Amino acid sequence: MTLIRKIARPLLGATFIYDGVEKLRNPDEAAQELSPALDELAGLVSQADQLAAKPRLTAQVIGGVQVAAGVSLAFGKFPRVAALTLCGVHKLNSYAEFRSAQLQAAGDEVAQRKTLLKNISILGGLSLAVVDLDGKPSLGWRAEHISKRAKKKGAKFGDKTRKWAEDLGDDATSALTAWEKDAKKNFKKAEKQAKKAVKSTTAEARKAKDKVS
Repeated sequence: MTLIRKIARPLLGATFIYDGVEKLRNPDEAAQELSPALDELAGLVSQADQLAAKPRLTAQVIGGVQVAAGVSLAFGKFPRVAALTLCGVHKLNSYAEFRSAQLQAAGDEVAQRKTLLKNISILGGLSLAVVDLDGKPSLGWRAEHISKRAKKKGAKFGDKTRKWAEDLGDDATSALTAWEKDAKKNFKKAEKQAKKAVKSTTAEARKAKDKVS
């Protein structure tokens, strides 16, 4: 882990840990803020009725999730999963905060917009944390790189062995040609399987992300 990640992850996780602890300490206040958003969510998704029916418990659960995921992100334990979890929680919290904001004084609308912008910025930071691979290339890039490197090495090996076979005679050249065709066929088959596996893994990751989002 680089120095910037050691600093950035705790800074990003700290706000969720603090907010989660506050929800656990003051569940009634948190429930009051969440209720309007939960009611609207229940009107759109029938499965959310239970959440809206028990806003206090929902606030406590969200608080616990924030603390757990925030600590995980801060210490670099499954940081991408933690960031993805916090993305989902943060969207709900941001909307609840926006929905329950009091607009009575002249400057309240300005404060509401500033808070919304802050929350959007935090969501952007979480999104970057979700795709952060600790400097490691993505699975697709690695598969493509391995494929290109294997082709390059295979071409060099084929040139060398062809020269050896030519020195040994026509029979060796024929045998090598047949072997090379089989090798190319098997390599193409393996390459297709690798690409298929990469696409499948990517699709599953996207589905998991969509479910959380």
